[in-house]
Amino acid sequence: MFKKILLAVTPQIDVQTAPKAAFNLARRNNAELILFHALPIGRDAWCSFDETVPREALMASAREKIAGYYADELKDIPNHSIRVAAGPAHEDMLRIVHSECVDLVIMGHHTQIINRPDRMWGMVDTTIRKVCANVFCPVLVASNEMDAEANIKRILMATDFSTPSDSALCYAIQLARTNKAHLDVFHVLDVGQTTPNPQYYMQKMDIFIDKALRRMQERYGKAIADVSHDFHCWEGIPYVEILKQARWKDSDVVVMAQYSSSEQLAKPSVGSTPIQVALSPGCPALIVNYRPRNCM
Repeated sequence: MFKKILLAVTPQIDVQTAPKAAFNLARRNNAELILFHALPIGRDAWCSFDETVPREALMASAREKIAGYYADELKDIPNHSIRVAAGPAHEDMLRIVHSECVDLVIMGHHTQIINRPDRMWGMVDTTIRKVCANVFCPVLVASNEMDAEANIKRILMATDFSTPSDSALCYAIQLARTNKAHLDVFHVLDVGQTTPNPQYYMQKMDIFIDKALRRMQERYGKAIADVSHDFHCWEGIPYVEILKQARWKDSDVVVMAQYSSSEQLAKPSVGSTPIQVALSPGCPALIVNYRPRNCM
């Protein structure tokens, strides 16, 4: 299913969950693997690093270090390359993704502690968010361990019945067929994190849950008929309930839609549920940007 994978690499993280996932998926799919790193080379009004060490020399040194760091893993992945850039990480990564038709991007943990009191975890302008908002291929955020053999046997798809969610569900169905996996389609009735949603206090919650389950069956039943699946729904804070459902069902991956309807596509959306899920403890998250898909 994956023919060309791009992995964002850094030695700053002790637990190398993203590289492990990328290496295993590349082996399993016999895919080409691109290892990417961006050097934080800067300049100010008085000088630049080029005056001390040529940029090309720094980039060549970084490529050698990456090759040595991952030598044991790469020896049985013959079709691989190492790319080092010196500009903004997300911009250089996006150039490679679009120019070389990458069909899966794999990223991992933050590389530094977030100490901004005015921004909550999952609302920051992370490289992950900037990349997710500007690619058509899915982005796998593997801040948690995947199966050692990259087996995907249970998939959790979180939907809110939007058009991007429908597109992401089509991708989840394709992923389930390819891996002969069980697909759990899950909808959360958002009760509101700070301000209660008044509509859910006017009738019993079971009425809303039953309505949502019927809607999932009517909307997705035909497309998902040939895949082992279940529909689930209950109330709560979306990212919290998605994480809980993934844990309870022992999901191997969570699939979610990324929304990029903003005029500034690379600007972070406040309270993005996919980013909050992806950067929280739980199974790896596959974030799918909107692309028209015919599976309904």
